[in-house]
Amino acid sequence: VCSARVDIRSGDLYWLAFLHLSCSRTHVPCRDGTGCVAQEYLCDGEKDCADGSDEDGCAQLCNIPGHPAPCQSHEYPCGLGSCLNASLVCNGQQDCTDGSDEGGNCSVPCQRSCTHLCYPSPQGPRCWCGPGYRLAEDGLSCKDIDECMEWGKGACSQTCLNAPGSYSCGCLPGYLLEPDGHVCKLSGPEPKLLVAVQSEVLSYGLRSGHEEVVLATDKDRVVFSLDYDLVERKVFWMDLATESIRWQDLNSGKKGTLVKGVRSDCIAVDWLGRNLYWTDGVAGQVLATRLGAAWQGIPEYTVVMDGDLDQPHSLVLQPLAGLMYWSEVGSHSRLMVSSMDGSWRHVLLAQGLGWPTALALDLPTQRIFWLDEKLGSVGSAHLDGSSVKVLKLPWVQSPFAAAVCEGQLYWSERKTWSVQQVDKSSGKNRTVLLKRHGQPHGLQVPSWGAPNPAVPALLISHPAQPCCPECVLAGTNGCAKSNGGCAQLCLPNP
Repeated sequence: VCSARVDIRSGDLYWLAFLHLSCSRTHVPCRDGTGCVAQEYLCDGEKDCADGSDEDGCAQLCNIPGHPAPCQSHEYPCGLGSCLNASLVCNGQQDCTDGSDEGGNCSVPCQRSCTHLCYPSPQGPRCWCGPGYRLAEDGLSCKDIDECMEWGKGACSQTCLNAPGSYSCGCLPGYLLEPDGHVCKLSGPEPKLLVAVQSEVLSYGLRSGHEEVVLATDKDRVVFSLDYDLVERKVFWMDLATESIRWQDLNSGKKGTLVKGVRSDCIAVDWLGRNLYWTDGVAGQVLATRLGAAWQGIPEYTVVMDGDLDQPHSLVLQPLAGLMYWSEVGSHSRLMVSSMDGSWRHVLLAQGLGWPTALALDLPTQRIFWLDEKLGSVGSAHLDGSSVKVLKLPWVQSPFAAAVCEGQLYWSERKTWSVQQVDKSSGKNRTVLLKRHGQPHGLQVPSWGAPNPAVPALLISHPAQPCCPECVLAGTNGCAKSNGGCAQLCLPNP
């Protein structure tokens, strides 16, 4: 069975062949055999399968792990799957469409020792619990539902506090709780996305959609991987044509070269320890140099890790914790973590990976995200490698770089020449933010308008990046003060 589908937004044509459909363990097949959907999408109120089979039979589900119960403890299940408030049962009026809330043993009086309430029902008197409670095994008492534990991140976007019969959401420093009482949004200036497209770097307002060119190089050059130093407001990027890492001051427009004779797929700035790191996939190395270095004809950098790295690719730093994370896309793909001096190296994840070509940290939720070019998926895990979650998304085709801000995951897509976003938890609500004549590469969410601190102590009192104001509360970087006492390069070891 073959068919075609056109993406209306981009005009791209996809040919789909479904000869032997096979779904991964985290996905289930649609009934018509035309695709797979994530287990999280079952009975979520949206039809993700073309035939809508992911929403069929949801009314019959009851307390199955991973699936919502059809009715809450204070509700009565009607025969057709709808729910009715228990106070309306046996009131002489048919409130359920099928009339199943009346008749039967409705006339039997309530004489049970219920902890909360007793209501008559067609099946006889029953104990009911108020919202936020669940009927215990004895059928009489009620126990509190810990929404924070059972719903996980579905309850609150950041912090969750359980209470008897209820719960409340809270936000980390630098965020404000939205009117819905669940979602936290950044306070202060609008967060912006830096995107490298061919020879230019664009700034894109994540709320206003405003675009502007903040950096332009020669037309025959390509701005590859990039990162941002929030202290001096400099953009650093990899220039493949000249095999050099260059920079530009966004305040003065001044440009310079940090180091020459290097090739890298990914660079990363340690804004606190004042270093810049990069990966060399061919040599199997991670290297570093001082941010203040100036090219004088002699390379001034050090090899942080060497030897047994299997084609290191994407690299992200957690400066305040003194840690770095990277992906390896060689014969055995894996995600790795170590201290920023190369010690304490260990495998974060080595199963279920194809080519994890783009990494991003989400410090408010303490998770790492990756986009997998080979598997066409978005994955995430806790920073200790636990609680792995993978969503297979058809529009993840050739990702290069990624970033997370608030509830969204952003990435640059080279195949469709676009920058896209999805909900970081569900993978839904995909939006194409930018589409240009030219491949997008590097992508970051920097801290616009961050102060220029005079001393490290002032720096620590300010946000590390707009989507991570709270990360100043954890960890330490030994190189932040007086360069760690080093005469030249200082590499932090937490």
